[in-house]
Amino acid sequence: MFVSGSRFLRKPMNRPRCVVMHPEGGVLVGDSATREIYWIRESGDQPVGLTEGHIGIPMAMAIDASNKMLYVGDAEKRATFRLPIDGGEPELVARVNARGLAFDSDGGLWAVTPDADAVVRINVETNEIENVVTGRPFQYPNGLCWAGDHGYVTDGYGKCVWKFTPDGKTEKWFNGDPLVGPVGIAVTDDSIFVADPKQKQVYQFNRSTKAYQTRL
Repeated sequence: MFVSGSRFLRKPMNRPRCVVMHPEGGVLVGDSATREIYWIRESGDQPVGLTEGHIGIPMAMAIDASNKMLYVGDAEKRATFRLPIDGGEPELVARVNARGLAFDSDGGLWAVTPDADAVVRINVETNEIENVVTGRPFQYPNGLCWAGDHGYVTDGYGKCVWKFTPDGKTEKWFNGDPLVGPVGIAVTDDSIFVADPKQKQVYQFNRSTKAYQTRL
């Protein structure tokens, strides 16, 4: 355990929703109970708030290639914001209700949403939005990762992981057991990691064979 959250309502880390690694060490955690994003530098440290409560319900986070800006999907405001990695007032980027965020190698910010435009690509320089996957193919999208020339989305109600491409095509990449309510997702060259809180487990899938192993 890196750090424990509070059991008490409206106390720090009572409702953590998303997490990313901080480039200078430790982790960033989005917490809806206190409407805040916290930086926890080391195991056992007290969480340090970065936005003074200016974020409503942080559901997704991603850090840009410069490691200077943090992008946040806010479900309360149904929009995506950015702020300096070390804290500051959030700035509106796009009216995108992101539940998962990931950058590609060109600096485009991919977002999965619960809306009709299920996957969009945001140009963070111009704030323009490109609708890529439309028509609600996912039942309850929770997380997104980008893997070079395609992406993956976890679907909580669908009990599966989807694969999508920049031209908007989708297919179920992995479906069913052991997934019950997949939420968080991350990718490496060889593996996809999926957090399933209903199973209280993190699964590591081989990207080539789709064989999996438990990590908790």
